[in-house]
Amino acid sequence: PQGRSCGSAKRKEKFMAEPNMIYKISVLLLLSKVDIPLSNAQIVQFFLDKEYTDYFTIQQVISDLEEAHLVSLSQSHNNTLYSLTDEGSQTLSLMRDKVSSAIEADMVEYLSNHKFEIKKDNALTANYDLATGGGYIVHCKFTQDGHTMLDLSLHASTSEQAETICNNWKVRHEDVYMNCTLLHCCATEHRSSRDLRWR
Repeated sequence: PQGRSCGSAKRKEKFMAEPNMIYKISVLLLLSKVDIPLSNAQIVQFFLDKEYTDYFTIQQVISDLEEAHLVSLSQSHNNTLYSLTDEGSQTLSLMRDKVSSAIEADMVEYLSNHKFEIKKDNALTANYDLATGGGYIVHCKFTQDGHTMLDLSLHASTSEQAETICNNWKVRHEDVYMNCTLLHCCATEHRSSRDLRWR
């Protein structure tokens, strides 16, 4: 326990000595206030909207946090999502008092005003990988309130086709979901009718 406390103190001292410390703690605090990842654009938008700092500074801050393993990232097509790590939570607990109540209030207001866009952006993911035997496998996923509504894997012959599928997923996912639901209902109805005929 004593060694752990000493390590935490050293980590805190090092973190405070680094440039842009207040911005780093602010990013950690922002991520702690949501139960879903935030995209790079969503984090940056908060700091730019409130005119706390410039684009290049906040990008460097996010990069530093990732390098220090205080945030983790996941990639979706043309989108990078960030979450708070356990180490990030520990660091935040040591230094949360460095962020003023006014900044924290701005965070609450920002997240409240943009909650629908944030949820929508996190509800849709699309990316692709090389397929065994040639071509690409495109992974498209649609979630709602933490539940997977639709999870598709499609084959594309070229990277251009894979890109097109990923780009269209955000605007066509509802149509795809409805069509899949209808197909499922029709298939279920057909099976029920067939079972009745055999009775």
